[in-house]
Amino acid sequence: MIRVVNRSFISVVERTDPVALDDARQLFEEYGEWLGDLVGTTTLPAETASLPAPYESPSGVLLLARNESGAAVGIVGIREHTGTACEIKRLFVREEARGHGLGRSLARAGLDHARALGYSECYLTSLPESMPGALRMYRALGFTDTDPFRDFSQVREGVRLVFMRRSL
Repeated sequence: MIRVVNRSFISVVERTDPVALDDARQLFEEYGEWLGDLVGTTTLPAETASLPAPYESPSGVLLLARNESGAAVGIVGIREHTGTACEIKRLFVREEARGHGLGRSLARAGLDHARALGYSECYLTSLPESMPGALRMYRALGFTDTDPFRDFSQVREGVRLVFMRRSL
């Protein structure tokens, strides 16, 4: 499925598409560089190497956005959290593509896929100090604060996380 939004094209990353997989890995690496040591993620390198897992059918989806020139500019993953709930992860838009609603379009596409996968609610985690725009976007999409739902003990002391959820 290819969805056109804001002159960008959003499609599912398939295991059989080496170009999309390479682009997804590069975006995950850039996302990790952008995060730096904020969350001290220990799982990102292994996750990047195993793409599209854990975001592939039947319990998830990995979506890649390309600009009108075909360059990869954004990504988002949906993965199972529990049998009826999913988690939106790794939403990232390259700096040159920001400010045009692509992050919101990726989030909406991810939520549409989550509904199609049969999930009834979606969770996410955000960093309010370094991602204030993302936090505003998530609230506008109907996410509300919730209790922590994962162990984030690897997060550097002093880094505040916001845990959110919404019904689908």
